[in-house]
Amino acid sequence: MTGAAIVTAAATAAAAPATPAAAASGDADAAALRRAVAPLPPLNLTDMRLWNYAGRWHASEWDNGMGPIPWRYNHIAQPSGGDTFFTLDANGAPQLQAMGGTPVYTRGLWETEVTLPQLRPGLIVAPLWLWDDASRDEVDFEFAGRNGLDVTLHAALNGQMQQSTVRLFAGRDMSGERHRFGIKIDDGAGTVDMFLDGALVQRWTRSAMSFFVSHPLKPMIEMWPADPNNGGFVSWAGRWTGIAAGDSLRMTVHGYAYSAAN
Repeated sequence: MTGAAIVTAAATAAAAPATPAAAASGDADAAALRRAVAPLPPLNLTDMRLWNYAGRWHASEWDNGMGPIPWRYNHIAQPSGGDTFFTLDANGAPQLQAMGGTPVYTRGLWETEVTLPQLRPGLIVAPLWLWDDASRDEVDFEFAGRNGLDVTLHAALNGQMQQSTVRLFAGRDMSGERHRFGIKIDDGAGTVDMFLDGALVQRWTRSAMSFFVSHPLKPMIEMWPADPNNGGFVSWAGRWTGIAAGDSLRMTVHGYAYSAAN
């Protein structure tokens, strides 16, 4: 998510509707929903090399202007070709971007299955989000500290970025839980659907909005601490108080897939 969009999200998320009925499902129900669908294959990082932008994916290696800890390539690891580990510590934060070897689309279903880290105030965990660099069209899943799970759609209207944010699971600590996240876009029908463990938790429709995503999007996965001196971030996700040397937080991505959903 872009820095300007995150700061704006603070006020929007605070006034979002209450958690939908689907959010009341317990962990056992969520596990049953996951088992009802085909498992996702591991992330394919076989051609990921530092600065290889032609590969399928690239782990970022540069400063993060939105927080006090830089993105670091070596904070994403897939030691056995299966689970992929995203590690945040005092030296680096993990961000994985789809690159030239991953096609972009205006429609389809993007999914990840993720075990979340220990959530903390000021920690932003994005187990799946979609982005277009040129237009800044964007669709997000983001855990805002311990305040809840925000789902957001961003797009431009007359040259100005607009957004719609809904906060789900307010007040529930989902630390360490395993969930399947899905974003389904149908450009022809003008719909964007957000799924958690197979259950629809949010739908946006072009016909009901003055702005809407309309460009091919690429997937991204990340977690990072928000700048504790930025009042917008603090209002949105709580204040990050740092992480001790030697400590770390881990998010595990068990699988990812894109499908040309009907």
